[in-house]
Amino acid sequence: PYRLHLVLVASAGAVKSAATYQNQMQAVGTLLDGDVNGTLQRMSGDLKKVSIDTGASLSDLSSGLYDVVSAFGESEENVKQLEIASKAAKAGAATTSDSVALLSAVTKGYGDTSAEAMQKASDLAFQTVKLGQTTFPELASSIGQVVPLASTLKVSQEELFGAMATLTGVTGGTAEVTTQLKATMQGFLSPSNEMAKSLKSLGYESGAAALEQEGLDGILKKLKDSVNGDEVAFANLFSSVEAKNAVLALAGNQAENFSTKTAAMVTASGAADKAFKTQNASGSEMMGKVKNAGSVMLTSLGEKALPYITAGLEKLVDRLPEMEAAFDRIAERAGPVLETVSSTIQNAYHTCRPIVEQFAGTFAAAFV
Repeated sequence: PYRLHLVLVASAGAVKSAATYQNQMQAVGTLLDGDVNGTLQRMSGDLKKVSIDTGASLSDLSSGLYDVVSAFGESEENVKQLEIASKAAKAGAATTSDSVALLSAVTKGYGDTSAEAMQKASDLAFQTVKLGQTTFPELASSIGQVVPLASTLKVSQEELFGAMATLTGVTGGTAEVTTQLKATMQGFLSPSNEMAKSLKSLGYESGAAALEQEGLDGILKKLKDSVNGDEVAFANLFSSVEAKNAVLALAGNQAENFSTKTAAMVTASGAADKAFKTQNASGSEMMGKVKNAGSVMLTSLGEKALPYITAGLEKLVDRLPEMEAAFDRIAERAGPVLETVSSTIQNAYHTCRPIVEQFAGTFAAAFV
C-alpha cells in the first residue's frame, strides 16, 4: 500500500507538472505561425535539454522562451538565444526574463539579434556587472535609454559598457548613469555653440563624425585638450547637467579607469560562460541540477499520460449539461425539505440535536 501511495503521488505530480508546462508552451504557441504544434514539439525537446544543461526550471525557461519569441520573432535560433540568456542570467544572478530584456535591448538597438550578437552582449553585460556597481536587472531596466543613440553615433558596445562599468557607483546608480550617458550622446548629436567651435578647431564638422572616428574616450580627451584642460570650460561644452557629470568623470579622475575597463570589454569574450561554469561547479548547484533533471523527467512522464486524461475530461465536459440537469432535479426535491427544516429550526431551536438528526436522514433520502 505504501509503494502504491508513492506511485499515485508521483503520477499526480507528473500530470500536474505536465499540464502546467503544456499551458506555458501553448502561450508561446500564440506567437508562432505555420505548423504551430510541430514547432512547439521541436522547441519543447530542445528546451528540456537546456533545462538539464543549465539547471534552470522548465517554468523559468518556457516563460523566457515566450519573451525571446516576443522580442526577436520566430526563428530557428530561438532556443539557442534562450540558452544564452539563461546562462547569462545564471552568471549574473538574475531571472531569464531579466536577461532576455537586457540582451534584447542591446542587440536590437545595435541592429544584430543573432545568437552570436547575443553572446557578445551577454559577455559585455557580465563584465560590466563584475567591474562596475550594477546588476543584470538594473541594466535590463535602464540601458535601453542610451543604446539607440550610442548605436546611431557609432559608439562601440565595448565603450558603452566600459562607460557603464566606470560610472556606476561613482556618478550615480545604473538609471542615473544611463541618463547621464544619454545626455552625453545628445551633446554630440546636437552640439552647443561652444562644442561646435571646439569640434571645428579639431577638424570635425559634427559630433557624430568625431565620435565615429575617435571613439568616446578619444574625443573626450581631445575636447578637454582643446580648452587647455580647463574643467569648467570643458564641462560647459555640454549644455546638460547630466552630461557634465559624466564627462567630467570620464575625462577626469576616472579617465584611467575608463580606458582600463573599456580594454577589459574588448577581451570579454567568454566571460559569461566562464562565470556560468564556475557557478555550476558548486555542490549546491550540482544538487539543484540533479533535482531539476528529475523534475524534467517527471514532466515528460506526465506528458505521456496527459492526452488520455485530456480525452477523458473532454468526454466529461460533454456530459456537463446532463449533470447540471440532474443536480437541478436534486435541488428541486431538496428545496421543500430544506424549507421544512428551516421552519422547524425557527420554531424549536432549543431542540437542535433531534432536529439536525431528522434533517440529516430526510435530506439524505431526498438526495438519493
